[in-house]
Amino acid sequence: MAQQSTAVIFDMDGVLLDSEPLHYEAVRLILEEQGVEFPLDDYFRYLGTTLTSTWDDLCERYPITMPFDQFEARYNSDVLDQYLAGAPLIRGARELAAQLQDAGVPIAVASSSHRVWVDAALSGAGLAEYFEQTTAGDEVAMGKPSPEIYLRAAEKLGFDPEDCIAVEDAPAGVESARAAGMKVVLVRSELTKHLDLASDWQVDDLTQFELTWLSGQSTNLVGAV
Repeated sequence: MAQQSTAVIFDMDGVLLDSEPLHYEAVRLILEEQGVEFPLDDYFRYLGTTLTSTWDDLCERYPITMPFDQFEARYNSDVLDQYLAGAPLIRGARELAAQLQDAGVPIAVASSSHRVWVDAALSGAGLAEYFEQTTAGDEVAMGKPSPEIYLRAAEKLGFDPEDCIAVEDAPAGVESARAAGMKVVLVRSELTKHLDLASDWQVDDLTQFELTWLSGQSTNLVGAV
């Protein structure tokens, strides 16, 4: 099989796995115990960011007394259990991963989640076998929207960033991939469909991903910059 000229790098939460509601609920319950009401609209601003930056911002905005290490331990445990049990897949995720693998297209994951979550989530969902490389949020110095994680993922695959397509759903992730020089497929969701995010292509789920995009054909071009 000929060497593919394009690689595809997927975010994980909200792109492969319908797990953002699980993350939101974990945070909401912890904050509720702190006497803080945390509506879903407030959660939007933290999509795709690291847990540390999320907690720092929450502590600035709300009267929270819980120390970060206590919050982190509780949150990590709750979410890890859900990942191991198998988070729901985004429609078309397994089929697209298998299709790209069969076509010889190198694919990877670049997730803001830390390593133990990435491994547990992909394993629990039955997706681990499809990805040649994975890069986790605790393996880079700066999380999204810094381009570092996408640059690292491309390097692991042996591809130049401009020869990669990133599949994202969150503002910080789109910014990260664009800053790395990649084209971006935006997966719209109930949490993000109202946001105006610049992307090369937009889909409602992964069944709409077109293999023609790997050759640079820009059908369904939306808001490219």
